[in-house]
Amino acid sequence: MKNVSDRHMLAAALVFALAVAGSGTAQTKSKSKSKSVPRVPVGTEMKIRLHDEIDSKTARSGDKFTATVLDPAKYADSTLEGHIANVNQSGKVKGKTQLGLVFDRIRYASGGSAVIGAQLVRLYGDNKSKVDEEGNVESGSRGSSTAKRGIGGAIGGAIIGGIAGGGSGAAIGSAVGGGVGVGSNAIRGSSKVKLERGEEMLIRTTR
Repeated sequence: MKNVSDRHMLAAALVFALAVAGSGTAQTKSKSKSKSVPRVPVGTEMKIRLHDEIDSKTARSGDKFTATVLDPAKYADSTLEGHIANVNQSGKVKGKTQLGLVFDRIRYASGGSAVIGAQLVRLYGDNKSKVDEEGNVESGSRGSSTAKRGIGGAIGGAIIGGIAGGGSGAAIGSAVGGGVGVGSNAIRGSSKVKLERGEEMLIRTTR
């Protein structure tokens, strides 16, 4: 009887030991899973390279894009994920096209990811688009180009009209020529924003 009792006690002790060990392993895994990946500090400036072409003519709100971090070295080769927030097309004759980008998440090259918020600061290279105070990419205004084309058309029309019909002909030619200048500009459609694949830009984290 004593041997049977001893075996029961030994079995119970073994079961208890296994239960404690299993509990410890589960807690360790739980802590490992819940371990948070540090976020990029607010105010950090990053130079990034765009993976995708973004054209305001075809882009839609919600379209996703990715980019690679070039600098600082601490985050180099990490991948940024984002989406297009809005696309505001300019008018036919004047105005600016605006494109808003939102940065959602950073996937670290070393593993893990974190939520990120950032604002575009500047574009590198010879892109003629500019970044406004709110971080939107905007095209140049069409107003000045329209005016220049209108004036050029008016002068050309005045010369031709003057040759054909004197003073009154010059006045009529000027009006017609000016209208042609504006009309040809309108036919070309609104200005656009285009970010090429491989384009480099600077962002600053906001959260």
